[in-house]
Amino acid sequence: MVFGIVVVNVLLAQTSFRIGEAERHLEELSGDHLELVREQATLSAPGRISAWASRHGMRLPDDIRILHVPGSGPGEPTGADTSSSGTMDPPSGAKGDPPT
Repeated sequence: MVFGIVVVNVLLAQTSFRIGEAERHLEELSGDHLELVREQATLSAPGRISAWASRHGMRLPDDIRILHVPGSGPGEPTGADTSSSGTMDPPSGAKGDPPT
């Protein structure tokens, strides 16, 4: 009976050490997660992305045109404006049109 009590105490002590180690590991991972969230927020800041794009020769487009391909599929995408006033076809010979 005494031997059984000793074995139970040893098992409880081992479990306690494992729990303590797991708690320390959890605290370390929580700190790492917080650091990574801060880094992600810094790296995804619009100003930083804009500055990076400018340094690499990127710029905002001067003229945005939406080209519609005739017969491009079985239906319009969800939320598409199917009225004739909502679509604008580019003028013939517009910049970016493929050669005919």
